Amino acid sequence: MDSIPKKQQIAPFLVFFVIHSVQIGIGILGFQREVANSAGYDSWIAVIIATLGTTIVLFIIFKVIELGKGDLIQTHYFVYGKIFGRLFNVVIAIYFTAIVIGVIRTYIEILQVWFFEDLSVFWFTFSFLLLAIYIVNGGFKTIVGISFFSVILPIYVYFTFLFAVPYSDYTDFLPVLDHSLKSIMKASFQLSLSFIGYEALLIFYPFIQDGKKAKKWAHLGNLATGFIYLFIIFISFGYYSEPQLRHIIWATISIWKIVKLSFLWRFEYIGIATWFLVILPNICIPLWCASRIMKKTIKITQRKALIGISIVVLVLTSSLFQTRKQISAFLQLLGNVGVIINFIYIPLLLLLVLIARKVKKGEK
Repeated sequence: MDSIPKKQQIAPFLVFFVIHSVQIGIGILGFQREVANSAGYDSWIAVIIATLGTTIVLFIIFKVIELGKGDLIQTHYFVYGKIFGRLFNVVIAIYFTAIVIGVIRTYIEILQVWFFEDLSVFWFTFSFLLLAIYIVNGGFKTIVGISFFSVILPIYVYFTFLFAVPYSDYTDFLPVLDHSLKSIMKASFQLSLSFIGYEALLIFYPFIQDGKKAKKWAHLGNLATGFIYLFIIFISFGYYSEPQLRHIIWATISIWKIVKLSFLWRFEYIGIATWFLVILPNICIPLWCASRIMKKTIKITQRKALIGISIVVLVLTSSLFQTRKQISAFLQLLGNVGVIINFIYIPLLLLLVLIARKVKKGEK
């Protein structure tokens, strides 16, 4: 494992904010439509299953780190050797880059639908990336600071969802288990797409002062994410009917339309603007991960890797994805890849680490 100077490391409790901030982003603004099509009013069970599944993967991630070489980059070298290890590292860097593209393009789509129809994708992406590059160049501790504020400052937004409670009907949640186990598992799979991002722990683990103490904070961050999704599920399905949720693309944003204050009537504008701070770690953390992987893989400075990756993001975001159908297809593909990496590849990697340790021990 790389020896990181102590002044560049973070306290274990800050892992809570990193894990939680990278999981709460664009997905929570419109996940209801997909789960409503699969599990209907039993979707709250799917949230619990998805949270438990993510908890298991987090446990496996810590095992990979402990038994491997401290982070994913060195673990790939340990398992596959130098040549194939570099190949797998590049694949993971591409995955993190794709996350950045998906988050930025989806947020721009929201701005185009709710604010400015003619908003330039190129110039907004360019401005967003300039801010992200500035933050990432400040180092990992700066990114953690942004993650901290992205969790603390927008807390008030969650209380605004309570405006929907007087207009809600929760009797529709009965009877429980009205859908098949297959439908509920399908919904939990779709929810898992919104939870992706926490695998960044495999990259930033060396920057934690005491990794063993960070375990509980990582799991608490994941549980906090599950609680928020569960809260939004109950608010959404109480306020909307199931057929309505099957047609509303941004159900979470639509709930904000009923928030009426004496000094403010269009709270959805405030909510969407506030969400800029929420998704900022969704950009900065994957950018940092991708650039660090490239730094350790092809031996260039992280700043050069960061600029190169940002140029790729700018070009692809502004040229490839123009319609809602294209964006949705890309997000679905990205989510499927994320689930494969988290629920298939990471457990497989743990098995490969155990085999590699046994083989190398036998050689000695």
